[in-house]
Amino acid sequence: MRDAPGRFDLTMLHAAYGAFRRDADWLAAEDRAGPAAADVWPLFALHWRAQQAAERRALWSVMRHVPGGPPGRAAALDAMDALALRVVPLIDAVDAAVEHDDAQVLTAYARELRKAVHALLDHKEAEVLPLIHDSLTAFEWGTFDVEFRHEIGVRGLRLFLPWLLDGAPEPTCRAVLELQPVPIRLVCRRSWLPRYRRRRHRAAPAF
Repeated sequence: MRDAPGRFDLTMLHAAYGAFRRDADWLAAEDRAGPAAADVWPLFALHWRAQQAAERRALWSVMRHVPGGPPGRAAALDAMDALALRVVPLIDAVDAAVEHDDAQVLTAYARELRKAVHALLDHKEAEVLPLIHDSLTAFEWGTFDVEFRHEIGVRGLRLFLPWLLDGAPEPTCRAVLELQPVPIRLVCRRSWLPRYRRRRHRAAPAF
């Protein structure tokens, strides 16, 4: 027998989607080539692939097999999958452009990637994320965090959190950090964020 669905804190999902939009917008600007793009792109690609894999296994595949549930769930998930498929070849194209330092190809595909990323994430936030509350149990929702940490690895959090918080609004930064255990929160502020600030071309957020 399934537990009663609850309401879950989607802060991390919304924060991640904001970070993906930020980087996609930045890469699509006209002068984003060379070392700067090579600095931004690897973290975007790494976290995009990890996020998509964890969501697919722990969220969307589970939601597809939940009996009953809100009307329109299957259609919303089908539309999401179609939008996600559009992103895949664009990720590969930008990967190749960055690797070969091809500014012309990067500019063309980065603009298309921006459109595809925004379309997918807008659909998720408007049509799919609200369905989580009426589809998953607390255990099923908790599995997503486990899956994502498995995707990024034990050491991945020290890259993920500073990247996630880069340029995020102060309320988002506070909300994300409040979800972390105290030791993670402290090491993020004292070590991970300063190191990230030194390496990235953009200014990290102030808390």
